[in-house]
Formats: sequence, structure tokens, C-alpha cells
Amino acid sequence: MVRFGHYIHENHIPEWKTHYIGYKLLKKTINQYAARTSNISEEEREEFITTFSKLLDSQIEKIVLFVIEKQGLLAKWLKYLSRRQTDAHCILVTNSEAQTHNELTENGTIIADVEAQSNVKLSEEYRNVGRELLRLLEYVEMNTTGLRKILKKFEKRVGFRLRERYLASRINHPYSQLQQVFRQVGIGALMATISQNLIQLRMETLNRDQRSNSFSLFGRPSLPSKVLEQEPIIKASRALHKLTREATFISFVANSLLIPEPEDQPEELEEKEYHFWSIQLNLCNTFLYMVNYYIVVPTSDLYAEQLHVPPTMNGVIIGAMPLTALVSSLVYSWWSNYSYTAPLIFSTLLLISGNFMYAVALYYNSVWLLIIGRGLSGLGGARAINRRFLVDHVPAKQLTSASAAFVIASSLGMAAGPSLAGILNNLDFKFGGAPVNNVTSPGWLMGFLWITYLILVIVCFKEPSRNSENLQDNSKPADSRDIKAKNVSSDYKLETPLLNKSGEDSTSLLEVVAVEPVEKEKPMQGFLELMKELTLPVRILLTIYFMLKFASEILISESSLVAQLYFDWSSAKAGLFVGGLGLTVLPICALVANNISNKYEDRVIILWSECFVGLGVIGSICYEPIFQYNIFQYMFSAILLFVSANVLEGVNMSLLSKVMSSRLSRGVFNCGFLSTEAGTLARAMADGLITLTGKAGVAYLLNLTMIPTLALVISTIFVTWTGYYSLY
Repeated sequence: MVRFGHYIHENHIPEWKTHYIGYKLLKKTINQYAARTSNISEEEREEFITTFSKLLDSQIEKIVLFVIEKQGLLAKWLKYLSRRQTDAHCILVTNSEAQTHNELTENGTIIADVEAQSNVKLSEEYRNVGRELLRLLEYVEMNTTGLRKILKKFEKRVGFRLRERYLASRINHPYSQLQQVFRQVGIGALMATISQNLIQLRMETLNRDQRSNSFSLFGRPSLPSKVLEQEPIIKASRALHKLTREATFISFVANSLLIPEPEDQPEELEEKEYHFWSIQLNLCNTFLYMVNYYIVVPTSDLYAEQLHVPPTMNGVIIGAMPLTALVSSLVYSWWSNYSYTAPLIFSTLLLISGNFMYAVALYYNSVWLLIIGRGLSGLGGARAINRRFLVDHVPAKQLTSASAAFVIASSLGMAAGPSLAGILNNLDFKFGGAPVNNVTSPGWLMGFLWITYLILVIVCFKEPSRNSENLQDNSKPADSRDIKAKNVSSDYKLETPLLNKSGEDSTSLLEVVAVEPVEKEKPMQGFLELMKELTLPVRILLTIYFMLKFASEILISESSLVAQLYFDWSSAKAGLFVGGLGLTVLPICALVANNISNKYEDRVIILWSECFVGLGVIGSICYEPIFQYNIFQYMFSAILLFVSANVLEGVNMSLLSKVMSSRLSRGVFNCGFLSTEAGTLARAMADGLITLTGKAGVAYLLNLTMIPTLALVISTIFVTWTGYYSLY
């Protein structure tokens, strides 16, 4: 296995030799500094960091200017070919129009042959441009990989996290040259020209019947995908997409899981560990848990009244579940290091018990039985298990799709819960002497659904095989000789972007077998280690996550009380409204992923979304007697608050997956666990606030909950603004 510097030497394009990143020069500079670090003062260290950053700037400038120069030459080439194509078409049309009907019949074949030959020559010329464009993309990719590796080597040898400081000061600058490396807009435009002209030339060689069957809404001909796959420009398009990593709906939604970048796995290992029904059962668990959480929202206040306690106790009833989930998520995260089946069965038994206790609390006239039942349901929350299973045991090829399915299942469960409560509103009968009505039916329904789920887990769930590395986070890195024995290809493949989703570099397996093997960073083993890894951007984004979950929970949990007080809505109507809010999650994710996130920086979207959340809270406040509180104000403000919070959540989690360190993506104390705890704590505190402020009376509930929420939103906006330039 060769080092990366030798790889560049062996694989560079000879005529472009002087334009590549000076990897050996940068490496030599780092080594010279590292050799005398013991005698260097802090001032000298800072001076070296500044000098090295300027050296990186000069290397990036050299790369960018060369890319722009090549783009200009390719653009001139394409302009020349386009002019030739237009001239040839005009000549052929003039000649054909000059023929009489008989002449056209006699010479039509000759004209068609001339046109075909011209098209073939032009097509080959366009393909040559495409091949040159592909070489340029490979050049860019090799240099970005070199930049990634040299930054990593700097941090290892110098002991300073340069990536945060360097990227924060360069990548978002309005005249950033580093951005030119990532966002190859010019190359994308060149590819569009090549592909469209190739399609046009191909279409001109088709007969009239084939043309009539090929139609494009954009005024250009279209071709089957199999035909397009044969063009070399398609390879360039894939290379560009891999380099820029433009967001898609699936990858955007999947970021909510904060999954680490998948490591390379042998194909046979992936097939062996892939078990379809186990994945489906984990997704089903996620869906049912979210249904279980939200199904009581529309009727919890009525249940409290029937147990002779204030209706504002619904905050405690709803909040008991996330409060106990704070403890269980840590336990399940640890337990899943050793087993998945056992904690899944245990959590399901708790959910069955908790829901039946919730159902019979009316029969025994006990509010404590009701609250304990909800608490047991929270202890049964297995989302930590579900997430860990997907991250550790889903093949890399399916990981993004499975992660997106996890988030989608959560969203659908949130929408289905309140809607089911509305459907069950008219039930009124007894089961074994216990009443089954609008307030107890959610417990009965969920209890039997969890029994069904338990049977499916016992019958269909397959415990995945585990190796020692999965069980022991502290295991030593494999010796380089052991790794060499695994038939690793000696070809050095450049298949990773400069930065992966976690904000860290993607260490290749081949790097480990180099002469200087890099030890894999260990996950955190305690709270103190965890706190050291919580950088300013991570702390800000976790604060934002807490705020948006708090605001959403206030809105949803008090919806039935507010709607009944001001508009005399039934619990069924309130449930359908909350369910409708839940259905907006997926369309909003699609809009943000496919449009907004590709046009604006994440931090810009975050700041504006926070402002819109604040406007939603302001609109939700009752201003009587100055203004009468009406349905339009409530619904518009609720939709604005909820939609803005969901936009904020998607972009916030996407950015968090980029800025967190690699150590925060693994182990028990990972960033996914932290975000889950932050969100769960926010829900519990919001529900507690509803009960606490409810003591002043239901008439004051709305303002006494929304005003503190507004203060929290404003504080979060201030925190975001103060750390705005660290969010990259």
C-alpha cells in the first residue's frame, strides 16, 4: 500500500503535473514543525498555524484558477461545436428545400447520409469534451482528497483542530475560493450543454415515427435511460454529484438519525447480516411508539376530568411518557451493545402493561394508575434500540433509505395517533366489566397492538451476529499485518468527499495499512469526555433542537384544551386537526431537501426558521380584550409554528450531522442519543409547564405557556446569532 503522496505521483495527469496540490510540500512543512514542538511557544504555534493556513490558501488558489482556466477552454470548444452543429443543420435544410419533389425523392438518401455522417462526427467531438470534463472532475476530486488528508495529518502531528478554524473562516466567505472546489456550477453547466446536444444529435438520426414517440415538456427531445447510460458524460455527471453531494429528500430525512458515515463492508458480510423482517419490525416499533405517544393528546384532559382532577393535569399525563423515557433511552443504548431481542421484548412488555393500566384507570378511579401506566409506556420506548440496530446492522447500500424510513415512520405515527383518537371518540361499551370509551380506548387499542407486535418479534426477529469490535468499543485497532491479509485491493479509490456527514474526514481502510497507521478514534466512555467533544456549534444546535421540541409540544399538548375553550371543539375535531399538522412533516421535508437546502446555507435557513417559529408563537397568544381570539388566528399561527419548527428540525439535524466529531457518532454517548435526550427533556418540561400554569385556570393557560415559549425562542435566536459564523 502506497502513501497518498506517492499515489498522486503515480496517478496524476502528466500535462497537469504542476497544477496539483503540493501534498509533499505541505507534509514536509508539518513534519518540520512537529520535530521541534517541544521548544515552541504558544505565540510561535499560532504564527505557524497562520502561515500554514496561508500556504493552504495558495494551494487552493492554484487549483481553482486552473479549474477555471480549463472550464473556459472547454466552454470555447463547446461554443465552436455548437456553431458547427447549427451551420450544418442550416446547410442541410437549405439544400433539401431547394430540391423539387422528384429531386428530393431521388436525393433524400444522400442528404440523410450526409446528415448522419455530420452527426456522428459532432457526437464524437462532444464525447471528447465529456471525457476531458471527466478528467477535470477526477483532478478536482484528487485534490480535495489531498486537502482532506493534509488537514487530518496537521491535526494529528500538530495537535490543533485546524479544520474548524480554517473551514469556518474560508468556506462561507463571499469570495471563497474553497467554495469553488465544492460547488462546481461551471462544470455542471458544461455537462448540461454536452448532454443536451448529444441528445439532439441522437434524435436527429431517428426516423419520424421514433421522433413522435419521444417528447419532452421542456421543448427538447428525450431518450430512454438505457441509451443515455452509454454516453461518457453520464460518468462525469455521477462524479460531479458524488463530489458536491447535493441534498436529496431521502438523504436529508435520513440525517435526522445522525448516522455515522458507513464504513466499507465485504459484500458477503452485508448479505449475511441483512435481515428484512428485523428492519421492518424496528420501523414498526418506531411507528407504534409515536402513535402511542400522541393518541392520548386529544382526550387526556377529558380523562383527567373523569378522574376528578383538573383538565390541565393532561400535561402530567402526556409528559410522564417522555420523562421516564429519559432514563430508559440510556439503559437501552447500553443494553443494545449485547442484545437486541431481549430489550425489544422487555420494552414491549412494559408498553403492554402501561397501556392496559392506562385503560383500566377509569375502572379503578385512580389518576395515579393512569400516570404510572404512561410512565411505564415511556420506559418501554425503544427508539435507542431501533436507531442502534439500523446504524450497526443495515448494509451500507440500504442505510440511508432505512434511516429515512425510520424518520418517516415517526412522522406518520405522529399524524396517526391523534387521528385514531378522533375515530375512537364514539366508542362506548364494556370489556370484562371495564369501560371502553373515548378516553380509555387508546389504552385498549395500543395494548392489543403491542401484544401483536410482541408475537411478531418472537417469531420473526432475528438477532444479528456480532463480532468483538461491535461488543467492545475499547478494542485495539487491528494490526496493519492483519488488515493486509484481508485481500484489500491496492488500488487507491477516491470515492469520498472532502467532508462526510459527520463533519469529519472519511478514513479509508487503506489508510490504516499505510506505513504510519492511524488509530481509530474511540467513542466517549464517560460524561467528562462527552462534554469535551461538545463544540460551540454542537451546543448551539442542541439548544435549537430543545427549543423547537418545546414549542411544538406546547402547541400540541394544549391543543384540545385551547380549542375547546375558545372554539368549543370536540376532542375528535381537535385530534383530526393535530393529525393534519402531523401530515405536513413529509411534504415540508421534501420541499426543504429538494429546493431550499440547495439554494441557501443551513445556518441562514436555521435563523429564518427560528424567526418564523417566533412569529407563530406571537400569533398564538391571546390579545383579548384588544382583539378577539378567532379560529383563523389559532389555525394560521399553529400551522406557521408547526411547519417552521419542522423545517428548523430538518435543517438543524442535517447541520448537526456535519459538525459533530466522529467520536460523537459512535458508542453509547453519541450525538443521536444527546439529541434524543434533549428533545425528550423538552417535551417533558413543556408538559410540566402546562400542568403548572393550569393551576391559574384554563382561561390563562394559553398566554402563560406561550409567553415563556416566546422568551425561549428569542433566547435561542440570540444564541444562534452570537455563534452564527461557527455554524458551517
